[in-house]
Amino acid sequence: MESLVIHAVSRESGEGFCGVLEEFDAKLVETESGYQIEIPLGGIGAKQIVAALNALEAYVTQRGDGAASLELGGHPYELFPADE
Repeated sequence: MESLVIHAVSRESGEGFCGVLEEFDAKLVETESGYQIEIPLGGIGAKQIVAALNALEAYVTQRGDGAASLELGGHPYELFPADE
């Protein structure tokens, strides 16, 4: 199943992302390279994917700690804070 994957620099960072994205069934997973948050995309529509990305952008903007690294469809992306 395809997932939106957000890479976290620490467990605490991952928990912060999960807290904001819990309505999208976000799961914190520990991997060999660190922590990541996985949001399953199977069976959800484009509106829900956009809502998850909007929630992620709002959190990245609010936390003020730079961009978030993520993967969608097997492609890497950086999601930067919104310009205020």
